[in-house]
Amino acid sequence: MGLIRRASLGIMCGVVPVMLASLILAAVAKAQAQVKPRASTTTAESKKPVATSPERVRELQKALLETGNDPGPIDGILGPRTKAALRKYASAPPPAALTPAQQIIAQFGKAGDRSQSP
Repeated sequence: MGLIRRASLGIMCGVVPVMLASLILAAVAKAQAQVKPRASTTTAESKKPVATSPERVRELQKALLETGNDPGPIDGILGPRTKAALRKYASAPPPAALTPAQQIIAQFGKAGDRSQSP
């Protein structure tokens, strides 16, 4: 019985990150398909990946903080602490009813405006 529990836990620990990564990749692909091409320039700015707006990241950071996941300073930067808080949030079982903060986090994942995975 213990072996089955350990196997189930191992599977769940592997499935959640894979599901999160696939959602992120799908969102990024959708966002990239919606980006309108600009005139070609050779500046360094044109070579940067499409980034999430600081306002959206601040909103995400506040929502993570409200759900008990410490994203670090509310600075609008999708840094390692914010990504770790997002991973921690995603690894917890989903609640029966979403709070307003959890709805913001869910919308962030669906919006497809991230250029890299957490």
